[in-house]
Amino acid sequence: MHVTATNRLEIRTFESSDVKSLMPILSDPDVMEYSSKGPLSEAQTAEFIDWCIHSYDELGYGQWAVIEKPSGKLIGYCGLSRTTVDGCDEVEIGYRLAKDRWGMGLATEAARAVLGYGFEGCNLESVVAIVAPDHAASVHILEKLGFSDFIETHYAGWDVRLYRICKKE
Repeated sequence: MHVTATNRLEIRTFESSDVKSLMPILSDPDVMEYSSKGPLSEAQTAEFIDWCIHSYDELGYGQWAVIEKPSGKLIGYCGLSRTTVDGCDEVEIGYRLAKDRWGMGLATEAARAVLGYGFEGCNLESVVAIVAPDHAASVHILEKLGFSDFIETHYAGWDVRLYRICKKE
């Protein structure tokens, strides 16, 4: 199901058949360097997609497939997830793109569309981003999206920055 789109990307719900396309991305150690779970196996990728599908049904949002329009190729994911940080329930934006698509502005483009959908389509009041302080590329993406202030905290065994952006911003 189509969720949103940009000039270069379609963002849609995951399907079980996406495992074979997503697995090479999520099994790449470079792509997953800052993931608390590390590189994923094919079975773990299938579990991730099942979790996404369950999230759509339960919450109305989740991590979505990012499809490059010109090629029709699945190049990663971007979406919204429920998480708990410092005892508070939050909605977090997350993204992972295939390494050969880095540096093209695609993650920023996808995340901007997802934030818009979250604020308008899901009526969220705020969204957080959780990032390792030394993950310079992700910090740069967040800054381009308008995330600015952060607190330092501990999350999933990592020292992280917790950024927040509100609907009114």
